[in-house]
Amino acid sequence: MFNNIKVDYQKYARVTERHNPVSRFIFSLLQHGFIALLVYRFGRYVNTIETPVLSHVLKIVYILLKYISEVLTGIQINVNSDIAPGFFIGHFSCIIIGAEKIGRNCSVGQGVTIGRKGAGKSNGWPTIGENVYIGAGAKVFGAISIGDNVIIGANAVVNKDVPANSTAVGIPAKIIPNQADEDLAS
Repeated sequence: MFNNIKVDYQKYARVTERHNPVSRFIFSLLQHGFIALLVYRFGRYVNTIETPVLSHVLKIVYILLKYISEVLTGIQINVNSDIAPGFFIGHFSCIIIGAEKIGRNCSVGQGVTIGRKGAGKSNGWPTIGENVYIGAGAKVFGAISIGDNVIIGANAVVNKDVPANSTAVGIPAKIIPNQADEDLAS
């Protein structure tokens, strides 16, 4: 838990690199995304505790912290999501995160929803690779796979797999290979 928080903190602290370490620390602790992520990491830790009494007490503490965090930040992170270190939420409000797995160094903008599709073949949670950016207002849902190094444009609606090293834009999202990949192929 603490190693993940350390990596998360470093990601948030980069936003204020020009400030001294004390103000950088305080600024990071006041970031809505970092607060929501700390509560999420605590919830994941609580789920690993096997001592029944301690587990139940800490789960109650987690539920209270989660409720307070959601009200203050407008960010909801499902504790069952497996989120690797370096996750960055740059804004607050209307952000819902519920994924099977999210890789290292991913970022989301405001108004993003990552979640479950409730019916049909793609019923389930998305799996998101490493170094993925999900733009403001984007929706990613269903049992789909988003590859590494993907950019999902603002307001895109993604309900199909997106291969690595590509960009997804539009409603429904269309896949565009990254320009750098096209330059290498020619």
